[in-house]
Amino acid sequence: IMSSFVPRWDIKLEYIFSFSILILVYILIYYKNLKSKSRKSKIKFSLFYFYIIIVLFFTIMPFRIIHIGENELFYQRLNLVPFRDIYNNYRGARKDVILNILMFIPFGFLISVLKEKSLLKTILLSFLCSLFIEITQLLYACTSITSTRTCDITDIITNTIGGIIGFFLYKLVRLIANK
Repeated sequence: IMSSFVPRWDIKLEYIFSFSILILVYILIYYKNLKSKSRKSKIKFSLFYFYIIIVLFFTIMPFRIIHIGENELFYQRLNLVPFRDIYNNYRGARKDVILNILMFIPFGFLISVLKEKSLLKTILLSFLCSLFIEITQLLYACTSITSTRTCDITDIITNTIGGIIGFFLYKLVRLIANK
């Protein structure tokens, strides 16, 4: 009976470790770059950082040390065909597409709030951030027997679309605020 509780405790420790790293990174950024900035800049950055923590929580946390080994399920967890899940009518595929778009709308919005970005830069940053998440999930999937993460090209596409929507939402809010 006791052995069934061990994995749950390990997972809690992994999350504590992951959040500790994120807090440490925030403190380092704060003291290196934000200490002399205005209160408004600190709030903008803090909101963006909090958003990034939420995204990391749902996509790649807890952080794991990647070790050499191969997960037999690796090839089942890799999808390089855009929207394959929708075409094959997999359960929850449409919901996942919508959630991925919604997850990155704040990214496009907040990155524009932090520093005015062009549409092209917002697209590039959304793409790169999503690519980072998917590559990390791929590394987890191929090196960990227990990983249930998947690497999916559809996620990169839909996350980038969400970033674009967030960019235009920022432009709309700014237009309304200026009037």
